[in-house]
Amino acid sequence: MFRKTTSRLCVANEAHRQKMVALFKIVTGEAAFKNKVPVKDCNVQAVFGPSYAADLQKWHSSAITGKMEPADKKVADDRLHSYLARLELTRYTARELATYMMNGAHNVAAAAEADMISKGAAFLKEQGEAAFTSHVQSEAKFANWSADQTSAFVKKVKAA
Repeated sequence: MFRKTTSRLCVANEAHRQKMVALFKIVTGEAAFKNKVPVKDCNVQAVFGPSYAADLQKWHSSAITGKMEPADKKVADDRLHSYLARLELTRYTARELATYMMNGAHNVAAAAEADMISKGAAFLKEQGEAAFTSHVQSEAKFANWSADQTSAFVKKVKAA
């Protein structure tokens, strides 16, 4: 009985390790998705779940950099952070990147959010609250936003 339980736990642990190794190789460019599917944020989320970045960083800090020297650990962590930041930029179209990258790649998300809030405020003034709320909810489905993200965006636009 005890032997069967421990073997099942080992198999689950090995499956998680293999999943994280595959994710790490995809993020770093060592491997690709099947059928040449582009490595984009939405595709990685579809395969590995919405918390893939946090899971990868947690696994990376324990399995890969756990036994490294502090200087080497910092280099490895910085490299992983740059890979994840590059992957995050795939959420935007070329036009959005050209528009929002004027203050640097690290400010793209903040610039995009500020632009969405300003456009949302203009839409709210023109169309009214009911049309604005229904439009945001329909667009949130396309963007795979959670209900919390949607309500937070609506609150930000109403506050602006």
